[in-house]
Amino acid sequence: MNMLEEFRKRAGECNMPDKSIEYWVGIARPCLCLRTDGEGPVVGYFGGRPALPKSVAWPAGHAHLASLDLASIPKGATDLDLPAEGTLVFMAVPGLASGAGRVIYAPTGVALTEAEPPGDGVSEYARTPLHGVPDWSMPESAYRSPRYLEDGQRDDEDLFEEIVWELEGPNSLLILGGFGVSNTGGLGVPIGEHEELLAEFFLQENEVGEDFETDYTTVFYGAARDDLTARNFDAAWMATDFHG
Repeated sequence: MNMLEEFRKRAGECNMPDKSIEYWVGIARPCLCLRTDGEGPVVGYFGGRPALPKSVAWPAGHAHLASLDLASIPKGATDLDLPAEGTLVFMAVPGLASGAGRVIYAPTGVALTEAEPPGDGVSEYARTPLHGVPDWSMPESAYRSPRYLEDGQRDDEDLFEEIVWELEGPNSLLILGGFGVSNTGGLGVPIGEHEELLAEFFLQENEVGEDFETDYTTVFYGAARDDLTARNFDAAWMATDFHG
């Protein structure tokens, strides 16, 4: 059951009118859930060593979280303005409240080689294939939807937010695109008005040990829409939140 199906079911149980259900379903955004199980095509891998251009060194202090093959992402799986081909590499400095990370983009045609760790003791996580499963994302707060902001306040928005909050959490290691999911540390989903959530990782100790100093951490990568259009991934930023 995807998120829209689950929302329809829960909303019906809460006696939300059909017209209201269709309105809220209409603000959903497509996203790609990346999982380590065997469902869906392999679109990249978690951990291991990244393949980088020869001119780009493994950043000091950064752990390699994942590399994605953009050409393997199913068409329409997200509404992000991403290149159709090439590789996206997500790096992070582990920590409880780390804000240091990088997104490295390697266009198709650029020679890649497996990078050597920087030799500063940074962790190298077990390499695991990531399978992409298209799904839908709904905002935890209605105001995060541009359509809602255009249409104005609704009488049923409190019920909508209550239903979304009660939906099952993401069964994914990484979600590409969508509205994002908050953790309990208080950060929320830190995306500004002119920004997009590029990716969100959901990391537990079995994947990253104690590197992030908590049993469950979310790692957000965001970028300004203009930077995505310009393919300026060096301007992407990272933030983390923890299980409080």
